[in-house]
Amino acid sequence: MRMDFGDNHPIRHMAKEPILVYQMDERSDGVALFRLPLPMVQAYQDELANPHRHDHYTCFFLEEGTITTSIDFHPVTINKTSFLLSYPGQIHQVGSGPTCKGWVLGFDAKLIDKSVKDLFEQSLSTVILLTLNEGEQAWLRTMLMLIDGSLHENKTALFHHKLVQTLLNGFIYRVAAIFQLQLYDRIRDYSVRSLEMTRKFRQLLNQQILTCKQPSAYAQQLNVSASHLNDTIKSVTGFSVTYHIQQAILTEAQRLLAYTDLTVQEIATRLGYEDPKYFIRLFGKGKGLSPAKFRKSNT
Repeated sequence: MRMDFGDNHPIRHMAKEPILVYQMDERSDGVALFRLPLPMVQAYQDELANPHRHDHYTCFFLEEGTITTSIDFHPVTINKTSFLLSYPGQIHQVGSGPTCKGWVLGFDAKLIDKSVKDLFEQSLSTVILLTLNEGEQAWLRTMLMLIDGSLHENKTALFHHKLVQTLLNGFIYRVAAIFQLQLYDRIRDYSVRSLEMTRKFRQLLNQQILTCKQPSAYAQQLNVSASHLNDTIKSVTGFSVTYHIQQAILTEAQRLLAYTDLTVQEIATRLGYEDPKYFIRLFGKGKGLSPAKFRKSNT
């Protein structure tokens, strides 16, 4: 199934992977903005309900109503007091909420400041769900309207691309500031060094999980001993380095089991395990059931 927005729509569908992937159209400015409800929303509802990934960041900002969705098997509810930012590569499955009003913003990661990108990627949270006050809601709404107006202006106009990118960065800077303030309330009891190491480990883990599965390898990249890294990560998160590595592997394994027709052996190979029996034992220990049973219960 494919979502057809027409030739000029800034997001195109790509089905090179078993899991549907929505890519940013190369002809766009790297930014796609939609008002909710979408035209002919019922025609899109089945498409949105299918599991899919984005190759870009996606924001959901509601002014009325509620959306229930699932991101990597985590249920998420979005309403007018909340703001959702999802990472590239996460699996979305939209549930209810077709009559809500608001905005969906997609943007290419290369358009935003590296420090902001690092802040998001080093987050200890797999889902960034912010709570907004009325002032923050009004500010973000105004910025979205400015971005929307700029996207519909003549693209050949002088500085058009720079204007869109500048407005996008202004929007994302404000989101990052809200995120940082809310994050501080949860982490202020930890030292700066411990938090910095935890964030960098998180970022490395997201980037290298398919090729790097040894705690010592991450410790080497961070210029610390394996024991020091483990003690630091455990003090901040409550879990060991090995636990986080296994959870990252299990998340991708669950995606592939639930949303593709790949065999267990093919999934093991894709995740970097030459011995599928070892992968099956690892999955069983982590999830409490075999890959086959997990697939059956989530199909």
